[in-house]
Amino acid sequence: MESADEEVVLTTVRPGCTLLELQRPHRRNALSHEVIERLEAGIADAEHRGDAAVVLTGGDAYFSSGGDVGTMPTTSDGVFGPAARLSRIHDLIHQITRSDLIVIAAVEGYAIGAAWGLVLSCDLVVAADDAYFSAPFAARGLAADAGTAFHLPRLLGHHRAAQHLLLGDPLPASTAHELGLVSQLVGSGTATEHACQAAQRLASGPRESNAVTKSLITRTYASDLADFLAAERVAVSLAGHGRDATEGRAAFTERREPRFT
Repeated sequence: MESADEEVVLTTVRPGCTLLELQRPHRRNALSHEVIERLEAGIADAEHRGDAAVVLTGGDAYFSSGGDVGTMPTTSDGVFGPAARLSRIHDLIHQITRSDLIVIAAVEGYAIGAAWGLVLSCDLVVAADDAYFSAPFAARGLAADAGTAFHLPRLLGHHRAAQHLLLGDPLPASTAHELGLVSQLVGSGTATEHACQAAQRLASGPRESNAVTKSLITRTYASDLADFLAAERVAVSLAGHGRDATEGRAAFTERREPRFT
Protein backbone atom coordinates (compact mmCIF):
# COMPACT_ATOMS: atom_id res chain seq x y z
CA MET A 1 0.00 0.00 0.00
CA GLU A 2 1.37 3.40 -0.98
CA SER A 3 1.86 6.08 1.63
CA ALA A 4 -0.28 9.20 1.29
CA ASP A 5 2.56 11.26 -0.13
CA GLU A 6 3.98 8.64 -2.51
CA GLU A 7 3.74 9.42 -6.21
CA VAL A 8 2.59 6.36 -8.16
CA VAL A 9 2.88 8.25 -11.46
CA LEU A 10 5.67 10.75 -12.04
CA THR A 11 4.70 13.59 -14.40
CA THR A 12 7.30 15.49 -16.40
CA VAL A 13 6.04 18.37 -18.54
CA ARG A 14 8.11 19.22 -21.60
CA PRO A 15 7.45 21.70 -24.41
CA GLY A 16 4.47 20.30 -26.29
CA CYS A 17 4.41 16.91 -24.58
CA THR A 18 4.07 15.19 -21.22
CA LEU A 19 5.87 12.13 -19.84
CA LEU A 20 3.85 9.95 -17.44
CA GLU A 21 6.04 7.35 -15.71
CA LEU A 22 4.66 4.55 -13.55
CA GLN A 23 6.36 4.53 -10.15
CA ARG A 24 5.48 1.30 -8.35
CA PRO A 25 8.67 -0.80 -8.57
CA HIS A 26 7.71 -2.82 -5.47
CA ARG A 27 4.61 -4.00 -7.41
CA ARG A 28 6.31 -4.14 -10.85
CA ASN A 29 4.20 -1.11 -11.84
CA ALA A 30 0.92 -2.99 -11.37
CA LEU A 31 -2.10 -0.96 -12.42
CA SER A 32 -3.87 -0.07 -9.19
CA HIS A 33 -6.96 2.14 -9.00
CA GLU A 34 -4.75 5.05 -7.97
CA VAL A 35 -2.35 4.53 -10.91
CA ILE A 36 -5.23 4.56 -13.38
CA GLU A 37 -6.72 7.69 -11.80
CA ARG A 38 -3.34 9.45 -11.95
CA LEU A 39 -2.90 8.49 -15.60
CA GLU A 40 -6.36 9.84 -16.40
CA ALA A 41 -5.56 13.09 -14.59
CA GLY A 42 -2.19 13.38 -16.34
CA ILE A 43 -3.75 12.98 -19.78
CA ALA A 44 -6.51 15.46 -18.92
CA ASP A 45 -3.92 18.00 -17.75
CA ALA A 46 -1.94 17.53 -20.99
CA GLU A 47 -5.11 18.15 -22.99
CA HIS A 48 -5.80 21.30 -20.98
CA ARG A 49 -2.27 22.58 -21.70
CA GLY A 50 -2.75 21.93 -25.41
CA ASP A 51 0.05 19.38 -25.63
CA ALA A 52 0.51 17.39 -28.81
CA ALA A 53 1.55 14.09 -27.23
CA VAL A 54 1.81 12.04 -24.06
CA VAL A 55 4.38 9.31 -23.40
CA LEU A 56 3.38 6.46 -21.09
CA THR A 57 6.36 4.57 -19.65
CA GLY A 58 7.25 2.26 -16.81
CA GLY A 59 10.90 3.30 -16.82
CA ASP A 60 13.94 1.36 -17.94
CA ALA A 61 13.20 -2.02 -16.31
CA TYR A 62 9.61 -2.92 -17.27
CA PHE A 63 6.37 -1.33 -18.37
CA SER A 64 3.87 -3.05 -16.10
CA SER A 65 2.91 -6.45 -14.71
CA GLY A 66 -0.76 -5.73 -15.39
CA GLY A 67 -3.73 -5.31 -13.10
CA ASP A 68 -2.95 -5.09 -9.40
CA VAL A 69 -4.03 -8.41 -7.87
CA GLY A 70 -4.47 -6.66 -4.53
CA THR A 71 -7.30 -4.54 -5.92
CA MET A 72 -9.06 -7.30 -7.85
CA PRO A 73 -12.52 -8.36 -6.63
CA THR A 74 -13.14 -11.61 -4.77
CA THR A 75 -16.19 -13.88 -4.72
CA SER A 76 -17.58 -11.79 -1.87
CA ASP A 77 -17.84 -8.80 -4.21
CA GLY A 78 -20.65 -10.45 -6.19
CA VAL A 79 -21.07 -11.29 -9.86
CA PHE A 80 -20.63 -7.66 -10.95
CA GLY A 81 -17.43 -7.11 -8.99
CA PRO A 82 -15.12 -7.66 -11.98
CA ALA A 83 -17.20 -5.29 -14.12
CA ALA A 84 -16.84 -2.55 -11.54
CA ARG A 85 -13.06 -3.01 -11.50
CA LEU A 86 -12.85 -3.04 -15.28
CA SER A 87 -14.81 0.19 -15.59
CA ARG A 88 -11.72 2.04 -14.39
CA ILE A 89 -9.34 0.67 -17.03
CA HIS A 90 -12.08 0.98 -19.65
CA ASP A 91 -12.46 4.67 -18.84
CA LEU A 92 -8.72 5.13 -19.33
CA ILE A 93 -8.74 3.24 -22.64
CA HIS A 94 -11.66 5.32 -23.90
CA GLN A 95 -9.85 8.48 -22.81
CA ILE A 96 -6.73 7.49 -24.77
CA THR A 97 -8.55 6.51 -27.95
CA ARG A 98 -10.86 9.54 -27.94
CA SER A 99 -8.26 12.14 -27.01
CA ASP A 100 -6.83 14.56 -29.57
CA LEU A 101 -3.44 13.83 -28.01
CA ILE A 102 -1.16 11.30 -29.66
CA VAL A 103 -0.39 8.78 -26.92
CA ILE A 104 2.89 6.85 -27.14
CA ALA A 105 3.72 3.76 -25.08
CA ALA A 106 7.40 3.18 -24.25
CA VAL A 107 7.88 -0.48 -23.33
CA GLU A 108 10.90 -1.98 -21.61
CA GLY A 109 10.97 -5.47 -20.13
CA TYR A 110 7.35 -6.51 -20.43
CA ALA A 111 3.72 -5.39 -20.62
CA ILE A 112 1.46 -8.10 -19.21
CA GLY A 113 -2.31 -8.60 -19.16
CA ALA A 114 -4.19 -5.34 -18.72
CA ALA A 115 -0.94 -3.45 -19.30
CA TRP A 116 -0.76 -4.97 -22.79
CA GLY A 117 -4.34 -3.85 -23.33
CA LEU A 118 -3.29 -0.34 -22.31
CA VAL A 119 -0.37 -0.43 -24.76
CA LEU A 120 -2.64 -1.67 -27.56
CA SER A 121 -4.90 1.35 -27.06
CA CYS A 122 -2.01 3.77 -27.64
CA ASP A 123 -1.35 5.41 -31.00
CA LEU A 124 2.35 4.57 -31.21
CA VAL A 125 4.36 1.88 -29.42
CA VAL A 126 8.13 2.08 -28.95
CA ALA A 127 9.55 -1.13 -27.50
CA ALA A 128 12.97 -2.40 -26.49
CA ASP A 129 14.20 -5.26 -28.64
CA ASP A 130 14.36 -7.62 -25.64
CA ALA A 131 10.90 -6.76 -24.30
CA TYR A 132 7.84 -8.98 -24.59
CA PHE A 133 4.05 -8.90 -24.28
CA SER A 134 1.84 -11.46 -22.60
CA ALA A 135 -1.86 -12.04 -21.91
CA PRO A 136 -1.87 -14.76 -19.24
CA PHE A 137 -5.56 -14.43 -18.40
CA ALA A 138 -6.39 -18.08 -19.08
CA ALA A 139 -3.64 -19.31 -16.75
CA ARG A 140 -5.33 -17.36 -13.94
CA GLY A 141 -8.82 -18.53 -14.82
CA LEU A 142 -9.79 -15.11 -16.08
CA ALA A 143 -11.35 -13.82 -19.27
CA ALA A 144 -9.19 -11.56 -21.39
CA ASP A 145 -9.77 -7.93 -20.45
CA ALA A 146 -8.60 -4.36 -21.04
CA GLY A 147 -9.51 -4.62 -24.71
CA THR A 148 -6.96 -7.31 -25.56
CA ALA A 149 -9.61 -9.55 -27.14
CA PHE A 150 -10.75 -6.59 -29.24
CA HIS A 151 -7.39 -5.41 -30.53
CA LEU A 152 -5.44 -8.65 -31.00
CA PRO A 153 -7.82 -10.42 -33.43
CA ARG A 154 -7.96 -7.26 -35.55
CA LEU A 155 -4.20 -6.89 -35.56
CA LEU A 156 -3.13 -10.55 -35.68
CA GLY A 157 -6.08 -12.47 -37.04
CA HIS A 158 -8.30 -14.91 -35.16
CA HIS A 159 -5.99 -17.88 -34.81
CA ARG A 160 -2.77 -16.06 -33.98
CA ALA A 161 -4.63 -13.94 -31.42
CA ALA A 162 -6.06 -17.10 -29.86
CA GLN A 163 -2.53 -18.43 -29.41
CA HIS A 164 -1.84 -15.55 -27.03
CA LEU A 165 -5.28 -15.10 -25.46
CA LEU A 166 -6.15 -18.77 -24.89
CA LEU A 167 -2.73 -20.35 -24.44
CA GLY A 168 -0.97 -17.36 -22.96
CA ASP A 169 2.06 -17.59 -25.25
CA PRO A 170 4.27 -14.51 -24.87
CA LEU A 171 4.94 -12.33 -27.89
CA PRO A 172 8.51 -11.00 -28.20
CA ALA A 173 8.72 -7.33 -29.13
CA SER A 174 10.77 -8.20 -32.21
CA THR A 175 7.96 -10.40 -33.51
CA ALA A 176 5.36 -7.83 -32.46
CA HIS A 177 7.25 -5.28 -34.56
CA GLU A 178 7.21 -7.57 -37.60
CA LEU A 179 3.45 -8.11 -37.13
CA GLY A 180 2.68 -4.40 -36.80
CA LEU A 181 1.93 -4.20 -33.06
CA VAL A 182 5.06 -2.14 -32.36
CA SER A 183 5.83 1.07 -34.22
CA GLN A 184 9.54 1.24 -33.45
CA LEU A 185 11.99 -1.35 -32.10
CA VAL A 186 14.95 0.14 -30.20
CA GLY A 187 17.85 -0.93 -28.04
CA SER A 188 17.27 -2.04 -24.46
CA GLY A 189 17.07 0.87 -22.04
CA THR A 190 16.28 3.45 -24.73
CA ALA A 191 12.51 3.06 -25.30
CA THR A 192 11.52 6.11 -23.25
CA GLU A 193 14.20 8.24 -24.89
CA HIS A 194 13.03 7.32 -28.39
CA ALA A 195 9.37 7.74 -27.44
CA CYS A 196 10.11 11.25 -26.16
CA GLN A 197 11.90 12.04 -29.42
CA ALA A 198 8.79 11.00 -31.33
CA ALA A 199 6.68 13.15 -28.99
CA GLN A 200 8.90 16.15 -29.71
CA ARG A 201 8.46 15.58 -33.44
CA LEU A 202 4.71 15.57 -32.93
CA ALA A 203 4.92 18.72 -30.80
CA SER A 204 6.60 20.57 -33.67
CA GLY A 205 4.23 19.11 -36.26
CA PRO A 206 0.64 19.72 -37.38
CA ARG A 207 -1.31 19.09 -34.17
CA GLU A 208 -4.78 19.80 -35.54
CA SER A 209 -4.53 17.63 -38.62
CA ASN A 210 -2.83 14.85 -36.63
CA ALA A 211 -5.75 14.89 -34.20
CA VAL A 212 -8.18 14.57 -37.10
CA THR A 213 -6.17 11.75 -38.64
CA LYS A 214 -6.10 9.94 -35.30
CA SER A 215 -9.89 10.13 -35.16
CA LEU A 216 -10.04 8.47 -38.57
CA ILE A 217 -7.61 5.72 -37.58
CA THR A 218 -9.67 5.00 -34.47
CA ARG A 219 -12.90 4.99 -36.46
CA THR A 220 -11.74 2.14 -38.69
CA TYR A 221 -12.39 -0.26 -35.82
CA ALA A 222 -16.05 0.66 -35.53
CA SER A 223 -17.23 1.56 -39.04
CA ASP A 224 -18.03 -0.10 -42.31
CA LEU A 225 -16.46 1.42 -45.40
CA ALA A 226 -19.44 3.67 -46.24
CA ASP A 227 -19.52 5.15 -42.73
CA PHE A 228 -15.77 5.57 -42.73
CA LEU A 229 -15.67 7.37 -46.08
CA ALA A 230 -18.49 9.68 -44.99
CA ALA A 231 -16.52 10.55 -41.87
CA GLU A 232 -13.38 10.97 -43.95
CA ARG A 233 -15.08 13.56 -46.13
CA VAL A 234 -16.03 15.59 -43.10
CA ALA A 235 -12.59 15.18 -41.53
CA VAL A 236 -10.73 16.24 -44.66
CA SER A 237 -13.00 19.25 -44.99
CA LEU A 238 -12.43 20.30 -41.39
CA ALA A 239 -8.66 19.80 -41.60
CA GLY A 240 -8.54 21.72 -44.86
CA HIS A 241 -9.93 24.82 -43.17
CA GLY A 242 -7.55 24.73 -40.20
CA ARG A 243 -4.40 26.74 -39.59
CA ASP A 244 -2.19 23.67 -40.07
CA ALA A 245 -3.45 23.24 -43.62
CA THR A 246 -2.93 26.94 -44.32
CA GLU A 247 0.69 26.77 -43.14
CA GLY A 248 1.25 23.50 -45.00
CA ARG A 249 0.05 25.00 -48.28
CA ALA A 250 2.13 28.14 -47.75
CA ALA A 251 5.26 26.14 -47.01
CA PHE A 252 4.73 24.02 -50.12
CA THR A 253 4.22 27.10 -52.28
CA GLU A 254 7.25 28.85 -50.78
CA ARG A 255 9.36 25.68 -50.93
CA ARG A 256 10.30 25.69 -47.25
CA GLU A 257 9.77 23.54 -44.17
CA PRO A 258 6.41 24.19 -42.49
CA ARG A 259 6.38 25.99 -39.15
CA PHE A 260 3.46 24.56 -37.23
CA THR A 261 2.44 26.18 -33.95
